[in-house]
Amino acid sequence: MRKLLFITIIFFFLVSTADAQNKKKKGYRYELIGSLGASNFLGDLGGADQIGTNGLKDLELVLTRPAVAIGIRYTIDQYFSVKNNLYWGIVRGDDKLTKEEFRNNRNIHFKSPVVELSSQVEFNFLKEQRGHIYRIKTVRGTAHKNWQIYLFGGGGAVYFNPKAQYNGSWYALKPLETEGVSYKRITGLVSVGGGIRLGINNYWGVGFELGMRKTWSDYMDDVSSTYVDPSIFNGDKIAEHFSNPMEPSNPLYCYPCTGEQRGDRTDKDAYMFGVATVGYKMMKKKRSRSKF
Repeated sequence: MRKLLFITIIFFFLVSTADAQNKKKKGYRYELIGSLGASNFLGDLGGADQIGTNGLKDLELVLTRPAVAIGIRYTIDQYFSVKNNLYWGIVRGDDKLTKEEFRNNRNIHFKSPVVELSSQVEFNFLKEQRGHIYRIKTVRGTAHKNWQIYLFGGGGAVYFNPKAQYNGSWYALKPLETEGVSYKRITGLVSVGGGIRLGINNYWGVGFELGMRKTWSDYMDDVSSTYVDPSIFNGDKIAEHFSNPMEPSNPLYCYPCTGEQRGDRTDKDAYMFGVATVGYKMMKKKRSRSKF
């Protein structure tokens, strides 16, 4: 939580800097942003058909789910911006989608909502040049430069709540403590990515953004370390099932598997967003001289 507090302090410092710039520059704008797209999970479950993979190699396109976001961007200068976001999405993972023997035999699946509050610093490679609101060929003046390409980095926090299905019903996994661990459902994250924006006019713009989030938790999918002794569940059959849902018909089946590897605790969970964006820039109105 100390890291999250540090990130928050840095963000508000940058916003304050942006506001100071706003008072000095008549042309300063801030931008309201709406986003719609997709989310995907990068963790222990499913993934590539080989053991020991992580990151983008574990991307399962069939588990892509919807995501939405709102945000506000503060322009500091021609190259740097600060953006604050609120994202909502769904992430999923399923061992049945991989042919790698260990993961497939493990037979674990999950789904979880993700609610992310984050801040990012953007570096723009191309300076946006504002010109006429309307593109009139006969009017002289500065033309409107449409494209911006940018990279971003930042951090924040995310809420998650993994669930799994058994006999037609979905169960929250955290209360069951399937690995004998009571983890938190809010964790910090670091985000990196990039995007492209197209300015339609001085006020409206559209774009696309792709970003990855690396979290500080290994329990977004309720999988991290080793199988526990089923006796700790005191006869709770639901908890026993989700702790070890291996199929007895599988050649690698074991029960109990106490102490055997269940997940990779050395690699924290990650997820990604790919979203189309629509932005509306709000400008400080200039005072006009009286006509009388």
